[in-house]
Amino acid sequence: MKYSDIVDYSKLDPVKKAAIQKFSETMDSPKKFGLRLVNGTLGESAVAIDFPEQDFYLAFNVEGLGTKNLIADSMSNDSRGKGVKYYESIGIDTVAMSTNDLSSIGAEPIIYGDIISTGDSNWFTEEKAQALLEGYRKAAVELQIAIPCGETPTLKGVVFPETLDLAGSSVGLIKPKQNLTIGQNLKAGDFIFGIQSSGIHSNGISLARKIAEGLSDGYFTELPESGKILGEELLKPTALYSPVVKKILETCEVHYFSPITGHGWKKIMRAKKNFSYKIDFVPESSELFKFLQSKGNLPDSEAYYTWNMGIGYAVIAPEESAKAIQKASKESGLEVFELGRTVLGPKKVEIKPKQIVFEDY
Repeated sequence: MKYSDIVDYSKLDPVKKAAIQKFSETMDSPKKFGLRLVNGTLGESAVAIDFPEQDFYLAFNVEGLGTKNLIADSMSNDSRGKGVKYYESIGIDTVAMSTNDLSSIGAEPIIYGDIISTGDSNWFTEEKAQALLEGYRKAAVELQIAIPCGETPTLKGVVFPETLDLAGSSVGLIKPKQNLTIGQNLKAGDFIFGIQSSGIHSNGISLARKIAEGLSDGYFTELPESGKILGEELLKPTALYSPVVKKILETCEVHYFSPITGHGWKKIMRAKKNFSYKIDFVPESSELFKFLQSKGNLPDSEAYYTWNMGIGYAVIAPEESAKAIQKASKESGLEVFELGRTVLGPKKVEIKPKQIVFEDY
């Protein structure tokens, strides 16, 4: 199996680049208010807006969940499942997808707005709606953010009536301005750290679904070592990384953050500067990833391009920041690994233990 048979980034990435070029003439519009977009953030996971007379940038991101809620649909509708409770994790995931990206440029989120689209308003039974909204609430409480607005469109003929399309946007502050982190100080010799993931998160889910749906017990397949239920492992909420990013920025110098989302470990080299990213250590894969890789007959190169494989957030920083990053991660209940270093050379990620090389976009 290949993820590109389901989601083909070779067709999506050119659209993103074309969008930046097509909309370039609009980038000066905020100047009428005395504001400006920070050009270096264009093409990053979030964009920053400069208020020249203030010591902060406003940060903005918009992001969708993807198809993970289809697993919750299948699990909740099956008598072997635990009902609508699965939608709590979906609410958390949807917030995480945006706020994790927002924090990657050094922002602390302050507001989130949700878009909950369905093909039929009858989806919103009280039990389902309450479970989903509880997930949003739990994420907001953990992040200490507000959810003051949202939208619930019914899109008949666009969204299947028995499911949802979930997305949202987040706004945050980069304060002080020196916390802006977009690779501007990236240099050869920087350490590459990986903060553990909480599971598969919300990327590569379409491929995981295809694998699961090909099994005789589907999402209720028991993992061979632990006996855990496959669908419940897939639905573990995505880790909310904004608090640990904040702690790291308060205690040490960082040159780049990169959420390991679409493109998997290739995302490590998202920064605009040209360096080679040499990965010398790879943590052991969890039982879930080993199972999916085995049942999908995926080579390592495909698995590390599709899923996070245990690393949810990459942090690139000078060597002297190592202890502070490890301390901040530990205080947040997250394990951190020293993966490798940046070196002079063509832009690529070289995962030596797996003999994988990801070339530039």
